[in-house]
Amino acid sequence: MTIAIVRKIGAGISFQDQGRVDANSWLNYGVAPAGTMDAYAAQAANTLVHNLPTDTVLEIALGGAEIEITANCWLAHTGGCACPELPRNTARFVKKGETLRFNPNPHGVWSYLAIAGGWQAAQYFGSSSRHQRSDLGQDITVDSELRANTSQPPASSCADSRFLPLAKQRDYSSPPPLRLIKGPHANLFKEQDWLHLLRTEWIVSPRSDRTGYRLTGSNTLSHNHSIYSTPTLVGSVQIPPNGEPIVTLNDGPTVGGYPILARVHPDDLSWLVQQHAHQKIHFNEWRGHSISPKISHL
Repeated sequence: MTIAIVRKIGAGISFQDQGRVDANSWLNYGVAPAGTMDAYAAQAANTLVHNLPTDTVLEIALGGAEIEITANCWLAHTGGCACPELPRNTARFVKKGETLRFNPNPHGVWSYLAIAGGWQAAQYFGSSSRHQRSDLGQDITVDSELRANTSQPPASSCADSRFLPLAKQRDYSSPPPLRLIKGPHANLFKEQDWLHLLRTEWIVSPRSDRTGYRLTGSNTLSHNHSIYSTPTLVGSVQIPPNGEPIVTLNDGPTVGGYPILARVHPDDLSWLVQQHAHQKIHFNEWRGHSISPKISHL
């Protein structure tokens, strides 16, 4: 049964889950993982409607999207966009005939809309995540009909609304310093280059998207190092010859030819991707023993 119809896609709407990161390691075959940009916010949305972390959500970029509800359902909204009908960090029983409007917000880029039971979307390589550049995954366009994996619980079965605890909500206007660990090519650079990466106030470039976030600063890390193409994980901080770092993200290439000076801690990528163009970020060195690929529990 159709639950909703997309009336406007704005800057973009896509089906996303945790991405193609299963034991088969599709990265070995050049398949980008895709998946939710802000894994923390996506998991929070699923939690609010009692879903599994692996359930498919709608990822909404920047704003401008409108979704008409055509059947009663439980929905949750988290992330960066403003939505008067379903404010961020809340869930409620939404009735047939309502329209959800997602508007741009000064702080926060990506929003997530979760439905009880998860959104129904075709699976490719074990994931429903959309990868636009390779046309992998089910596309969403204007007038796309959206369905849920399960029937919706009645409004009388739970409270009128739910809220993410204040301690779990994030203020995207004040991101913490992002933790870095030295990358596989750090030995090609001087120690002063590493310190410069940590101490510089970096600016998110407008030339940033799901492939990667480019950073600009008052001084660059220009170099003439040449390497063979090497595996590139999500969060890798690559340094091209112009010295402006590129943080590889979900839709980025699985191999790269730029030296990797550092890697962003996986738990901190959610903070990075929610920063608009021209916003400032800072790094510090992660001194833990290892980096876990999993996000922090809510």
